[in-house]
Amino acid sequence: MTKRIIQVYRLNTGSCGGCDLEMIAAISETADIAWATSPHEADVLLITGPLTHSAKTTLVALMQELAHQPPLLAIGRCAIDGHPFGRGGLASVAGLTMQVSVDGCPPEHARIIEAIRNVARNDDR
Repeated sequence: MTKRIIQVYRLNTGSCGGCDLEMIAAISETADIAWATSPHEADVLLITGPLTHSAKTTLVALMQELAHQPPLLAIGRCAIDGHPFGRGGLASVAGLTMQVSVDGCPPEHARIIEAIRNVARNDDR
C-alpha cells in the first residue's frame, strides 16, 4: 500500500515572507507532503499574509472557480486575523472559512506540518 502524498498550494496574500520560509523549510523535510503545481490540484490551500485588498479579491474568485473546495489553512498571525496590522486575514472574509490556523510569527516547522496532516486527514477525499 502506497502512502498518499498531500498536495499543498501556497498563496502569499501580502506576507513579509517569514511564514513562507518556515513553510518551505518544513515541507522540504517531509516525505508525505509536496507542492501542488496549481490550486486546482491541491488537497490543502496554505494562506500567508494579512490578505491585502487585491489578494482578497483574487482568493474569493479562486475559491469560486475551484471545482472542489480544498481546506484553507491560515499560516501565521497575519493570515488568521491581520494582526499586527489591525485588520485582515481570513477572519475578514465573509463566506470563507479557515479549517485550521497555525498561530505564530512565524509558526514552528512541526506545528505547520502537524496542521497540514490533520486538515488533510479530516478532509480525505
